[in-house]
Amino acid sequence: MKRSPVPSSNKAPKGPVLRRINRCRKALVWPCVALCLGLTGFQAMAQDWVMGFAEDEAPVSDGGPDEARGIIPELTAELFDSLPGQSVTMTAGPWVRIQRSVETGQIDGFVTYPSSERKTYALFSNTPLFHMDFGFLIYRRDHPQRQRIEQARSFEDLQGLTFIGQQGAEWERDNIPATLDTVLLGHTETMMHMLVRRQTGDFMVMPAEQAVHIAKQLGYEHQIAIEPVRFIPNASIPFHVGIRSDHPEAHEMLTRMDNVLRSGDYRQVAEQLLTEYREAQTD
Repeated sequence: MKRSPVPSSNKAPKGPVLRRINRCRKALVWPCVALCLGLTGFQAMAQDWVMGFAEDEAPVSDGGPDEARGIIPELTAELFDSLPGQSVTMTAGPWVRIQRSVETGQIDGFVTYPSSERKTYALFSNTPLFHMDFGFLIYRRDHPQRQRIEQARSFEDLQGLTFIGQQGAEWERDNIPATLDTVLLGHTETMMHMLVRRQTGDFMVMPAEQAVHIAKQLGYEHQIAIEPVRFIPNASIPFHVGIRSDHPEAHEMLTRMDNVLRSGDYRQVAEQLLTEYREAQTD
């Protein structure tokens, strides 16, 4: 999917302008040549960026090699729409592979939590694209220790239960204690199946809107329970734009992105989009 903003000021002249050119053909030959050269130069300077996103994590991000959709891709498209002369190609795939593709230079960037490991191969915007609230425990309604889960005030209260996590999710690695019994899986749908159908794990940590969306997709919406908690460190996760550090235009591009991300216009559009997604979860 490409988003290539075209400034309205670059439209070809019409009507009265063309009549003036016809009346003054000789006088305007060189200015027209200069204009054409200028437009050619503008097109040559246009930059197409390839950004990667996780698949199978709707409504946050989803899609395939030829497209990406969801909250993060749509916000990314809005960001690039505000950057004249820039376009973006968005692709989705397994999150571990997407991260590796940025690290090895196969794609230009991603939007994610700027962990210490990711900072070894990518530079990040100072301003987040958006924040996601991970302060929720997801578990089965019929769990025999449901009361214990709902009354937990720390991860210590959950010792002995099995946490279902996601491979490559560095936020979990940084914020979920390694002392918990843990099962790591590749996709969020697989995690939900493991929790509800196979009952191999006891709870997950996930944004509420994401858990509800996945449960509805799989027919589990009446089988899961969601408990908001306040003991998870860094539960409000900032998602920043990351560009591979060896990209020659990384610093300049991130500076331009920060200017857009701090603007009132972008924040208004982003809040409207997020509101639409929240409302969709309660339909």
